[in-house]
Amino acid sequence: MKASIRSGKTPTVTAIRHSGNWRGSRTDNRPDTRLMLGRRPFLGLLGSLGLSAALMPVPTLASATFGLENAAVGYILFEPDSGTTLESRASDTPFIPASVAKLPTVAAALALLGPDHRFATRLLATGPLTGGVLRGDLILQGGGDPALATEGLVQLLGGLAAAGLRRVEGRFLYDTALLPDLAEIDAGQPWAAPYNTGVGALSLNYNRALLNWRRGAAGPEVLTVADAGRLPLDSVAVRPMAGTSGFPLLPDGADRWKMAPPTAGEAGGAWVPVARPGLAAATLFRRLAGDAGIALPLPEVGRAPAGAPVLAALDSLPLNELARGLLRHSNNLSAEVIGLAASKRLDPSVATLDRSAALLQGWLTRQPMEKGGQAAGQTAGWRGLRLANHSGLGTGSRATPRQMAALLRAGGPALWELLPGEEDGKALPSGVHAKTGTLAYVKGLAGLLTAGSGRRLGFVLFIADPARRAALDAALDRRVTAIPAEARGWAAAARRVQDETLGRWVAGY
Repeated sequence: MKASIRSGKTPTVTAIRHSGNWRGSRTDNRPDTRLMLGRRPFLGLLGSLGLSAALMPVPTLASATFGLENAAVGYILFEPDSGTTLESRASDTPFIPASVAKLPTVAAALALLGPDHRFATRLLATGPLTGGVLRGDLILQGGGDPALATEGLVQLLGGLAAAGLRRVEGRFLYDTALLPDLAEIDAGQPWAAPYNTGVGALSLNYNRALLNWRRGAAGPEVLTVADAGRLPLDSVAVRPMAGTSGFPLLPDGADRWKMAPPTAGEAGGAWVPVARPGLAAATLFRRLAGDAGIALPLPEVGRAPAGAPVLAALDSLPLNELARGLLRHSNNLSAEVIGLAASKRLDPSVATLDRSAALLQGWLTRQPMEKGGQAAGQTAGWRGLRLANHSGLGTGSRATPRQMAALLRAGGPALWELLPGEEDGKALPSGVHAKTGTLAYVKGLAGLLTAGSGRRLGFVLFIADPARRAALDAALDRRVTAIPAEARGWAAAARRVQDETLGRWVAGY
């Protein structure tokens, strides 16, 4: 990797691809309608999914035999190309979709941004480089890469080192203005839940940190969680907990924690969410720069001026590869950042997750239908659909099996080819590729399966215990991170119902 910065002249760019070939992506704010929704018309996806349901017997699902006497079960089995319904049960009943809601996020993002879109993290300057000193500000600008890791910062740093930079005379700024800065995804989650991270344009290591007691250490320390190694993360603080509170980990302010020593008194640790990821990334970059002999001042939040020269740039993987990983690992941060980037194409002023999700929902349900040119959002079939965010974290979202099936069909092959064949690291039944969704007393699955006859079928399956879920939400204590034991047992029973249903469909068709 090479970079050159000439005194008094515009520096040249060191551009780095995360992997893959150099490929262009759209830089304007106009959706590419050629890519919209897998190039398939949105028609009557809801109407066609209801064509033959009345003709098919609805089998009785004996969920009580799995210990789910009070569970609500809804599903729809359909032909993905024609939309013809083969089986359905409670298919117009709203359910909490959990992470199944990531499917419409990915479908909309692929259409609005394009599968080859890449997110660029950049280093910019506001002055010339003379004798190893930058006579101006250095700016680390986030471009919305949800997978930026320590290795990426090291690559960007290499561009500065190659240019001979040793010191910055001005400020060291980090710019997160591309996307809104949010301290968490969902306020209904435990404070220490590592899946409920801060969100912004400048992320790092999926915005998680490791609070760690190490053998022989005087107290706890904060380390990054990264493939490149666990490095001190100076923007997050942890201190020993005074006395006993009954809780091993408690917040003590923004990115500040109190941690009880392990029972054995020797070693222990916990991942926690980072609420200020932009500051964390800039702080770690400064530490890495110092280790490389480049002195940087303490980071400050700021904005890059228009036309500032780019010293180095790191491009993410293409969107379709990021989306593949998002669906496989169900990463909430990735879904929120990608969803925000997509909704910014519709409204550059979007500032909250619920508004962003509403924009994508509205866009999806307004796409032209095959007949009559009406917007799908004007039909009664979308009534009650609500996407509260882009990841499905929390209980604010609602979708019926029929609505989710329509959204799955709308994504078309561009979405279908990204569906994983596993759940929590365990293989789904042979021939099943789907997105799962799990919360306490909520279970969902939507995707495609290959039946015993060789037919490819689409399906959506939701299982929930609304009463137990409501009781859990009413008793929320954000200090408690552990899932109740009875909820874990319920999830195992729901998985058995899921597997039994999938097995019956594979064998019966």
